[in-house]
Amino acid sequence: MQRVISFLKKLTHKDEPLIIFHNDTDGICSCVLMNKFLQKRIRKKADIISQPMPPQKNLMSKIKMCLPTKIMFLDLAIDQKRRFVKRLENFCDILIIDHHPVTNDMNSERTVHFNPRLKNKDIYQSASYLVYKICSRFPEFEKKKLLWVAAVGAIGDYDLSGSSDLIKEAKKEYPEIIKKTDDKSLRESLFGQIAEIITAAKACNIPPEEIAKIIYESKSCEEVLNNQTLINAYKQVQAEIEKLIIDAKSKFDPNKKIFFYEIKSKFSLRAVVATRLSEMWPDKIVIVWQKVRNKIRVAGRNQSRKFDVGNLLKSALTPGMKASFGGHPAASGGIIDEKDWDEFRERLIRAVENKN
Repeated sequence: MQRVISFLKKLTHKDEPLIIFHNDTDGICSCVLMNKFLQKRIRKKADIISQPMPPQKNLMSKIKMCLPTKIMFLDLAIDQKRRFVKRLENFCDILIIDHHPVTNDMNSERTVHFNPRLKNKDIYQSASYLVYKICSRFPEFEKKKLLWVAAVGAIGDYDLSGSSDLIKEAKKEYPEIIKKTDDKSLRESLFGQIAEIITAAKACNIPPEEIAKIIYESKSCEEVLNNQTLINAYKQVQAEIEKLIIDAKSKFDPNKKIFFYEIKSKFSLRAVVATRLSEMWPDKIVIVWQKVRNKIRVAGRNQSRKFDVGNLLKSALTPGMKASFGGHPAASGGIIDEKDWDEFRERLIRAVENKN
């Protein structure tokens, strides 16, 4: 933490900061929080680039076009790309704030790698939570005005097991929004609804950078809810989700512990559909998949946590498979070549059967 604080203290108006953030709700909110901090601290915002995980192949080209002096990776397990980070160290200093399972400790002379899992592999705190807590150590950070952004990001990331202090803080500040602090109530709250709206906007192919700009410029939850671009996307996506849920129900087999559902939609809804289905069937492992060109994109969920979905998906891989998976015990996702899908699926089924 002291190295993180030192990194941020050394920033000046002469720096050209770049934020590279995960393209989901948590990543978007953590980006907004950091940029709000930078605006107050050095009187300028960072350039921003959203990324999936694994990162796109053209990321290095995008970075070089920005000519950064400082790079901040938020909510991205960029430590999986050790060589990539080492290449970046040749021309700038790097700050990584992440909460995914650690592959490599990237701390070095030019890189500060902050992840609570470096000390406790079982802790879970969203990137929005971490950025909010870090920036709150600086007096210029307007924590009360930005608490709602942190709450949206944390709730959008789903697992709040290590963020109870943030939720208590939000409940005290917004008692009319957070009446109960159980997971279901939080997801149904106004903050949870905004998290869903952000997810819907992304599914409608609104660039995460544009969504981040809307959130950054919004002074309250109400402003987000009145943004017509986001609301139109939300209405389209909700109608599509309901159609997919009905279809999934018709194919569900209660006698199997793992449920595979192929999604066919013009929207990118794997994660949200997987989450909805896993809430309906908490004891089941839900695998929602979608063919995109010659790749299979996957979202896995298990609400009961009898299985560590992140480890389970990785365990079904073999060295010859072209795939990349990551995530958490309750939620995971990734991508695999279509030619490897059938074998991967069979290995996954066997892994579940052997576990029981």
